[in-house]
Amino acid sequence: MIRVIKHILIEPTADRADRIDSIRAAILAAFPDATTEIVPGLLDDDLVVEVRLPLSQLDEWQAVRKRWGDFSAVGHDIERRIA
Repeated sequence: MIRVIKHILIEPTADRADRIDSIRAAILAAFPDATTEIVPGLLDDDLVVEVRLPLSQLDEWQAVRKRWGDFSAVGHDIERRIA
């Protein structure tokens, strides 16, 4: 299966761990076939959520990603944006 890799940059903040958990939960709820991994960013303190999803879901990803915005909300607010 061909997969597309998308990256979501997570800058260092006090609530970063909660944001990462919420982002991963939102992604997996919207795209059950996706996989996520946390990888180092280009800058020392940055992390990246690396998302791999089937190529067939690329159009859907773009639509859903616009609804998610910049993931600035923590917790259930991100998960509510899926609907």
